[in-house]
Amino acid sequence: MGKKSLSFILITLSLLVSSVASAQRTTIRLSPEAKVTLLTCSPGDELYSVFGHSAIRVKDPLLGLDTVFNYGTFDFSDPNFYTNFVRGKLNYVLSVAEYRHFEYDYFMEGRWIWEQELNINPQEKQYLFDSLIINHLPENRYYLYDFFFDNCATRIRDIFVEAIDREILFDYQVLDQGQSFRELLMPYLTEKPWARLGINLALGMPADKTATPWDYMFLPDHMMAVFEHARFKSGNDISGFTPGSRVILEGNELPRARFPYAPLWIFLIVLLVTITISYLDLQSKRLSWWYDRLLFGSVGLLGLLITFLWFGTDHQVTVRNLNILWAHPLHLVICLFLSDKWHRVFLRYYFGANLGLLVLLIISWPVLPQALPLMIIPLIIALVVRSALILTIFSQGSILTGAYRRGPASS
Repeated sequence: MGKKSLSFILITLSLLVSSVASAQRTTIRLSPEAKVTLLTCSPGDELYSVFGHSAIRVKDPLLGLDTVFNYGTFDFSDPNFYTNFVRGKLNYVLSVAEYRHFEYDYFMEGRWIWEQELNINPQEKQYLFDSLIINHLPENRYYLYDFFFDNCATRIRDIFVEAIDREILFDYQVLDQGQSFRELLMPYLTEKPWARLGINLALGMPADKTATPWDYMFLPDHMMAVFEHARFKSGNDISGFTPGSRVILEGNELPRARFPYAPLWIFLIVLLVTITISYLDLQSKRLSWWYDRLLFGSVGLLGLLITFLWFGTDHQVTVRNLNILWAHPLHLVICLFLSDKWHRVFLRYYFGANLGLLVLLIISWPVLPQALPLMIIPLIIALVVRSALILTIFSQGSILTGAYRRGPASS
C-alpha cells in the first residue's frame, strides 16, 4: 500500500473517530517536512464568491498528504436550505478535500490563489492540525454563518490565534482604517451595479458601524495583508508570521460591467416619465392612477422585503434599515384605495404626510446615520412629484367632480 493511500485511509478514519475528553488527538503525526499555509482566493464573478475566499492547507510530502480545510461550504441537500438561507439560519460546514480538487475548482473559475506559509514549529503545526481535525468532527463542523463576524475568514483567523501558543502581533498600519463595514464591501461590487444597489438597500444601520482593524479580517484580502505583516512574539524573540505570499494559481481578470450606471439611468428614466405624466395630469386635472399603482406598488413591494429582512430573519445587518422611510409596505395598502373618491380625505392626508417625510429625508440625507445609495434619489424625487401632484389636485377639488382617471383611458 502506497503512502498516499495509507494517508487517505488514516485521514478518513481520524475524521470518523469521536472525541475522547480533552486528550482527544488525531492518529496522524505530521513529519518534520509538513507545512501549514493560508490560502487566499481572489473574488469570483458570481455574487456568492465576489468577496473572495480563505482556506487552510496542510501539506506533508513524506505522508503524501495535501489537504485543504475549508470553512466556507454548505450543504445543498439540506431540505430547509433555501428557507434557512433567506432567514439567516443557514449552517456552514468545515469541509476537508484534497488540494488538487480545491485548486481545480478555482482553475475552472479563472480565479487566483495566493499561499502564505506559516512560520511555526513542528509542535505548533501538529497542534493546529489536531485542532482542525477536531473542528471537523460531526458534532463540531457546523456553525451558524454570519457574514461580518463568523465566516470562512474569521474562523481561520480565530483558530490561528487560539491554536498557536505564541502571541501574534498584528501591524494594522497596512489597512486603510476608519471605514464602515458597508464601505469595505463596496470596492468588490464596482462591476456589479445591481448587486451593489441591492446590497445597499438590504443592509441596515449596523453595516455603517466603523469596523475595527480586527473586524477588517472578515474579508480574505484584508486578512492576507494583515498576516503578511504580522509577527510572532515569544519572550524577547520576535519573528515573522510568514516569510511572504506567493501565487500558486494564476487567474483571469474579472469581466467589466457593460453598463456600470444602469440603475441610475433606469431611475432617471422613471423620473422623466413621472414628470411627463404628472404634467399631463396637471393640465387635465386628472390623475393617472394606473401609474401611481405601478410606482407606489413597486416601491411598496421593496418595502415589504425590507420589513421582512428586518423583522422576519436573523440577519443582524439588515435591521434598523432607514430605507423603510421611503420604501415601506403601506404603499401597497394605499394602492387598494387609489381612485376611490370615498377615501379622498384619507388619501389627501396620506400623500401629504408622505410628501413631508420624503422632503425631510432628502434634506437630512447628508447627516443620516445610514448611508443610503445616491442613485435612488431620482426615484425618491419621482415619489415626491406624484405625492405633490395628488395633494395639489385633491386640494383643488378636482376629484370631487369625478374628473379622475382610473386607467390609461379616462372614465
